[in-house]
Amino acid sequence: MILQEELQKVGKLLKPHGINGEIVALLTDDVDLAEVSCVVICIDGINVPFFISSVRRKSSETDLITVDGIRDETAAAALCGHDLYVKRSEMPSNDECDGFYADDLVGFDVYSDCELIGKITGINDSTANYLFIIERPDGSTCLVPVADEFIDILDPETRRIELRLPEGLLDL
Repeated sequence: MILQEELQKVGKLLKPHGINGEIVALLTDDVDLAEVSCVVICIDGINVPFFISSVRRKSSETDLITVDGIRDETAAAALCGHDLYVKRSEMPSNDECDGFYADDLVGFDVYSDCELIGKITGINDSTANYLFIIERPDGSTCLVPVADEFIDILDPETRRIELRLPEGLLDL
């Protein structure tokens, strides 16, 4: 069984392309789908691996993929709309972030100037710049950009992150 914490979201399956089962995949992460053993799609709460037969570039953000067993437009359409995942162990390393992805920080306590801001409860990835969703001690939420220049200390052992934020950012 493939666990959710073993996966990294890399994009979304958009729509069928043609009648032979090709699917347009919007990639939101820097990954070469031709280099991974499989992609994973969550179907009815179960992480299902799919093996890629072919990958070809459609645009700077999209690939056309063919998946083993998907041979027609109807079968391809059934997969469309689902998020696309890759095993974290197969993701290219990124030395700038010390091997951490934004999703890895969910559950971390967030501090700024040694004062507790709250806990990261999720990541908003609906925009070009990812945002931490932070639940404050009073129950309200705030959004903070996921940016290396804001992170002073990242301690995975204590699940604590210390941010250096521009003045007034938390007041927005």
